[in-house]
Amino acid sequence: MKPLILLDIDGVLNPTARAATTGGEPRLVLSAARVALVRRLARCGRIAWVSTWPAEQTAGLEAQLQLDEQPLRVPLPVKALNESGAATPKLRPVSRWLARMELLGDADWDSVVWIDDVLGPDARDWASQYGSPVLLEKPAPARGLMDVHVVAVEVFVEDN
Repeated sequence: MKPLILLDIDGVLNPTARAATTGGEPRLVLSAARVALVRRLARCGRIAWVSTWPAEQTAGLEAQLQLDEQPLRVPLPVKALNESGAATPKLRPVSRWLARMELLGDADWDSVVWIDDVLGPDARDWASQYGSPVLLEKPAPARGLMDVHVVAVEVFVEDN
């Protein structure tokens, strides 16, 4: 088995939003370097989007990435995130989603990698108490995902 890789978009992949040609939602475009990094991550484990971007935009990212396996999507209620006041606003929905996946027997991973630019001490506490190994990677939002983060995931996968 391989890890589940929880992957944020803003502050991590930092796509460029391009205006839609038909007046709809903007189209997200990833740099070639980011596409290569995400493809390396996908070889390490199953990707799950942890972002408030609508499914139409993440589908556009998936089309650019051309991954062998369709990414999962962790539902994030925007209102709850805005009102949470937590150091890691996504922690509660992520932990609930993981528990639900385990309960349903759909958790086909042996560890968790969470890559997000907003991971606070509460996420570190959660990771230390989680029932499987967890790696937290927190890119600087201005730089986003870099080779050093992917190398850390590759090492984590080798060691677990």
